[in-house]
Amino acid sequence: MQDAKRTAVLIACKNGESTIGTAVRSAIEQADVFVVSDGSDDRTSEEARAAGAQVLEREKSGGKPAALRAGFAAFGLAERYDYIAVLDDDTSLAPAYVERTTGRMDGDSRIAAASGRIDSLWEHQRRWNVLIAMRAFMYWSYQCTIKRGQNALRVVNVICGANTVFRTKVFVELIQDDAPYAIDDMYWLAEIMKRRLGRIAYVHDARSWTIDPHRFQDWYRQTVRWSWGQFQSIRGHRLGWPIRRSRDSRLGFRLSWFDIAYFGILLDWLPYMLEPLLLPPVAILLSSWINPIWFLVYFLVGSFVWIGAGAFALRKPRLIVLAPALIALDLVYRVAMMHALVKAILVPRVEVCAWDSPVRFELEQKS
Repeated sequence: MQDAKRTAVLIACKNGESTIGTAVRSAIEQADVFVVSDGSDDRTSEEARAAGAQVLEREKSGGKPAALRAGFAAFGLAERYDYIAVLDDDTSLAPAYVERTTGRMDGDSRIAAASGRIDSLWEHQRRWNVLIAMRAFMYWSYQCTIKRGQNALRVVNVICGANTVFRTKVFVELIQDDAPYAIDDMYWLAEIMKRRLGRIAYVHDARSWTIDPHRFQDWYRQTVRWSWGQFQSIRGHRLGWPIRRSRDSRLGFRLSWFDIAYFGILLDWLPYMLEPLLLPPVAILLSSWINPIWFLVYFLVGSFVWIGAGAFALRKPRLIVLAPALIALDLVYRVAMMHALVKAILVPRVEVCAWDSPVRFELEQKS
C-alpha cells in the first residue's frame, strides 16, 4: 500500500451532520482527512472530529470553493502532500480508492487529476425510489460507455466533484480563484484544459458511492444545476472548439484533441435534448411512407433494451420493473437540460458558487 501521508482528503460542507461521519470513516484509513465546516449550524464539526478528521470551522458560509481554499491554506496542505483528494460530504470511498487513483497518476506525470467510478448509494429501504434508480442507471450508462471510451482516448471531459484526486501543484493553481460557474468542478476542468496543466484520468476499478436526491424537487434542481454549470463552461471557456490559438505554433493555432472529442459530445447532446420534440413532426412528415407508430416502437424498444442491459450489469432486476418510470423521467431530464441551456444563456456567470445541496437521508443511527 502507498504511504497515506502523500495524500490529503479535503472535504468542504455545510450542514452535513447526517453524512460526514460516514465519508470520513471511509477515507481515514487511506489518507489524512481534513474537513471544513462552512458556516454549519448543526453537528457537522462534532461528527467529523468523532470520525477522525481535523476540522476547520468557519462562522460565515462563503461557498464550496472559498471553503476549500480556506482549508487548504489553514491546514498547510500544499507543503505536506503530493495529492489532494476533494470529496463531497456524502461520498463514501471503497478500500484502496486512494491507492488506485494515485497509483495511476504516479505512472503518468501528464495526469493532472483522476477520479474513480461513482455509484448511487441505493440501499434496500429505498429500492423502489425511481429517482435513485434513474441516477444509478445513468451513472452506469455514462461510465461504461462514454467515460471509459474517453479515457482510452485520453480525452475525459468531466471532473467528478464528489471524488477527484488532484496533483497538489495543479490544485494550488485551481483553488486560487472563485469559480464563476454554478459547478466548481466544471470550472476546474475548463481551467486545466485552458492552462494545459495535463489531462483527466478515469480509474474504473477505484469505486465510490454518493447519496443522490430522493425527492423530485431536489432531483430536478440538481439536474438543472449540473447542466447549467456544464453549459456555462462551454460558453465561458469555449469548450468544443477544435481549433485553438497558440503562440507556440508556427501557424498561430493548434488542434485540440480534447475539444474535438468535446465537440462530438455536443453533437450527441443536441439530438438527445431535441429528440422528443423532433420525433412527432418527423413521424407526421413521413407518415405516407412509415406508420408513425413505428417511431414510438423504436423509442420504447431501444429504451427497454438499454435499461435491461443496465439491470443485468448492475445486478438490479428491479430496473426492468421501473423501466416505464425511468423512460418518463428521462424525458424530464431532457427538459431539465433545455432549462439549463436557457439559464446558461441568460446567466453565463455567477458571483458566488453557493451551496445548493439536496436533502440527504441518514445512513445510520447515531448513538
